[in-house]
Amino acid sequence: MRKRNLISAVVLIAIGISYFVLSVQLPTRNIENATGPSFFPLVTVTGFLVLAAALLFQAIRGRASLGSVPTLAKISRATYGWAFAAAVLYLVALPSLGFIAANIPLFAALMVLYGEKRPVWVAAGSIGISVAVFFVFREMFQIQLPAGILGGLV
Repeated sequence: MRKRNLISAVVLIAIGISYFVLSVQLPTRNIENATGPSFFPLVTVTGFLVLAAALLFQAIRGRASLGSVPTLAKISRATYGWAFAAAVLYLVALPSLGFIAANIPLFAALMVLYGEKRPVWVAAGSIGISVAVFFVFREMFQIQLPAGILGGLV
């Protein structure tokens, strides 16, 4: 296990460095106070490299296998099918409804499909996540997501 994790970490770090080099070479925009095209790829590759470095560190220290591997919950194919259908409906509704109004039913459907049974948590979670992501993108990243039918409110 240690040798396999060591090899995997080295390969992942090499892939991450290649991705980093390609991301840095993306053209820049001359728009003041706006994120450039390389912003999200660099955020992604940073997380990727941190995780690959952690795997390398664990493999070197010999602590990569700390017991049995946890198993994921068994999810039926029907659940995956319904989740896919919800995602397709979301993509169809997004241009007319806007980000927040389209995300709320998507997140609610996904929460119910994957086992959440408390209606207050479903409602609060789907509304809270949708509004939070919308404002993070608008205020922090300064990326305008479609407001849709809620354009006057947000």
